[in-house]
Amino acid sequence: MSEPHLVAAAHFFVGCVSIIAGFVAFAAPKGRRIHRAAGIVFTGSMLILAASGLWMSLARGILFTVFLSWLAAHAVISGWAAANDGAIARSITRLASFSSLALVLSALVGGVMAGQATGGALNGLPPAAFFGLAGFASLLAVFDLAFSRAKVISNGHRLSRHAGRMGLSMFVATGIFFFGNNHVLPEAMRTAPILSTPVLLVLALTLVHVVRTSMARSRA
Repeated sequence: MSEPHLVAAAHFFVGCVSIIAGFVAFAAPKGRRIHRAAGIVFTGSMLILAASGLWMSLARGILFTVFLSWLAAHAVISGWAAANDGAIARSITRLASFSSLALVLSALVGGVMAGQATGGALNGLPPAAFFGLAGFASLLAVFDLAFSRAKVISNGHRLSRHAGRMGLSMFVATGIFFFGNNHVLPEAMRTAPILSTPVLLVLALTLVHVVRTSMARSRA
């Protein structure tokens, strides 16, 4: 599979758009028009980002980023479905656990392949990286299954899942951009403190919103 220049350019552009839209959605008052508009832009751009990232990963033969593209797409789609209550959203919620379980099995296979590869690493990554991703995907599968089988789902539960999944997808996007593609940044910005700040900020904002919605759910 070839990697057209247009795909790489689109990947970079939508990556920038998704990160900006994500931070706007985090900062905007929840439920307001600006939050919803930023959320729509973020969701759409993240899906394009995951698709173009998958294409580029397959073209370059990098299995781990194939899984990261899958993880990002899974997170943003299930996060969108959590905040909606239509037939499509309900179908996505029912099928989410199949996607996360498939990711678990695929990552385990990737770990075995890495262990059997020359030097005990696949694309420079040891089996532990793949097994760690499989373990994280297992947690997602547990949450997916529990959410889909819950008889009563409160609004707070939906918002907590929505915030967590959207934050996870943005965490993947910022992590890949600032740690994997930082060559597009000025050299003065390519320092550990500067590169890690946006990624850690996304993680902190996600945890804050998940905890806040979970506490609101508990009080209710």
